Amino acid sequence: MIYSDPSELGEMLLAYMQAADYEPQDISGLSRGLGIDSRNRAALRALIREWESKGKLLKLRQARYVLRAPSEEALQGRIRKIKEGKYIFIPDSAGQLRLEVRVDEILERRRGTWVGIYRPGGRFGVMVGDGRTSPEQVMLTAPPPPELLVGMAVTVRVESYPRGKMPATGTIEQVLGWPDDSGVDITTIMHRYTLRSEFPPAVLEEAAALPDSLSEEELRRREDWRDCCVLTIDPAGARDYDDAISLKALAGGDVELAVHIADVSYYVRPGSALDAEAALRGNSTYLPDRVLPMLPPRLCDDLCSLRAGVNRPTRLCVMRLTREGECKHARFADAVICSRARLSYEEALAVLENRESTGDAELDEMLRLGHRTAAALRKRRMQLGALDLDMPELRVVLDDFGKPLGVETESHDIAHQMIEEFMLAANEAVASALKTALVPTIYRVHEEPDPSKLHAFALTARSYGIAAGALNSREELSRVAAAIKGHADEQILTVALLRSMMRARYATKALGHFGLAKGDYCHFTSPIRRYADLIVHRGFTKLVQGKHARTQLPSPARLAEIAEHISETERNSAAAEKEAHRTKLALYLAAECENSNPRRWCAAITDTYPQGLAVEIPELQMRGFISGGDLPDTLGARWWFENHSRRWSSTDGRSFLPGDHIEVIPVNVDMASCFVDFAPAPLVEVEGV
Repeated sequence: MIYSDPSELGEMLLAYMQAADYEPQDISGLSRGLGIDSRNRAALRALIREWESKGKLLKLRQARYVLRAPSEEALQGRIRKIKEGKYIFIPDSAGQLRLEVRVDEILERRRGTWVGIYRPGGRFGVMVGDGRTSPEQVMLTAPPPPELLVGMAVTVRVESYPRGKMPATGTIEQVLGWPDDSGVDITTIMHRYTLRSEFPPAVLEEAAALPDSLSEEELRRREDWRDCCVLTIDPAGARDYDDAISLKALAGGDVELAVHIADVSYYVRPGSALDAEAALRGNSTYLPDRVLPMLPPRLCDDLCSLRAGVNRPTRLCVMRLTREGECKHARFADAVICSRARLSYEEALAVLENRESTGDAELDEMLRLGHRTAAALRKRRMQLGALDLDMPELRVVLDDFGKPLGVETESHDIAHQMIEEFMLAANEAVASALKTALVPTIYRVHEEPDPSKLHAFALTARSYGIAAGALNSREELSRVAAAIKGHADEQILTVALLRSMMRARYATKALGHFGLAKGDYCHFTSPIRRYADLIVHRGFTKLVQGKHARTQLPSPARLAEIAEHISETERNSAAAEKEAHRTKLALYLAAECENSNPRRWCAAITDTYPQGLAVEIPELQMRGFISGGDLPDTLGARWWFENHSRRWSSTDGRSFLPGDHIEVIPVNVDMASCFVDFAPAPLVEVEGV
């Protein structure tokens, strides 16, 4: 059919796409469906481009088109880059989670500052960015300060964003220094992720004005636990202790578990400068050489820290647990404690393993009771389908100047597990009570994974020799997760399984926590470092005081805004923490490249190419590459790549395939990308052989 009038073509296209049985089609499909003659196809393409530019059409995957309904309102939200060339849209409205969208208009840019390296170029030089948090190149529009030299790290104030072939522009705001100078690497990351280090004067003034001790009236109002055996268990280097525990054996084999959490809400009131700053930060950020706390040191290191021998206000959750770890009853109160002891995880572990004693028989017995109780809680949780995805945590050891000295692995021992189980139980009890009482709050949610991602993981698991059926069954998924434990590639498989999961977030509805197998769950136990917990504590007041509570709770709309905001600050902090860790780890490996006897690492070969071997170091959680030219030529062996089998083979009978393991040493590190080139570790000579 030939259309001589463009309006006629438009009418026919509109009617065709409005039909009830219409399914999204590309231009070729539309052309065939309309029966368009080849002489009208150019006109059809022009019409579709015009309608798309006006927002009348939506372009989906594979260049397929649908009409935008006239009554359809444009969604507002944020766009986040997840990898090169790929973006996701996070809508402001809840419930709109899986959509294909088209950007109609940019309402606001998040960043007003970019971070990068100063290089020559143009009239005044350029800033080279990372391509994620800043453009790859920013043209400077004003002369740089005289102290700025080529290669220094800088921050640039945004003037214009890249558009078409026009580059981004900006002006130098701050010279950070040479990238390899002490502290500059972490400072650069802080600027890149807009992390706040200093507190505004008004916040510090409010903190300084807080009373050093509780008034007699406040002490009388609270449940008095000062004479009870209460203790804290934290990392050896911790400065803030926001949770304490107490246990007591009851008749019939039940156990009373009391979890005390620092009452931050007593000091940080809604509408205060302290509250506004905590809400803005959303959470504390933990970098290798420093902590960026959510609250000023006056609170997190002093007033809200449950120090031994000092009266401190707490929010109390008391649970009656059966031998099997079931919570029969929970009650809540405002309390005051005077912690009897502060133990490190190492000290608690020594008691649990009967290697040492605290010197206090009651404390020792309480720790052993705690261990038995936690074991029951954990066993019950796993029986209900929780996923055991704990991994050893790698920490880079630094000197006083931020220089890496080595790496340490922190295991998730029974002392850590004990406290974790108690905190999980308290979080669940509080969430359930708030939900039952219809108190608006913020929940921690972890939704069910995408079936397609689980299917992809099942294929990965099978390639590592683990039998994996349909993982949409929680029982099968739990079985596979258990089978990963102790596997030679446990860490690689655990990371792969974690990547197949949805990301946990905050929401105003109790959508459940898939990974923990809990229907109701919130964050209650760390109000010093998470704003979500502070919001939950304000709702907790309703549980304790009922209709007499005077606490101010945010409106439902405001709660939804807070939940989305703190989900984003958590993601931002996690990204900064990961980059800072990888930077310090890369610095350590770069130094090892110059070491005459570098540390050897066990690597898993993840893929093979004609150029060499792609490897992953599970212990470091880093990927790298071994060039084919670096494969060992012991006794004159020659290597070649067999494309059909993806195998590297040598004349002396050795071979490398994906899934094999090889001991490696680092030989080169690209600090810009933190990518590491490895080489097979040399054979160790044995004396007398």
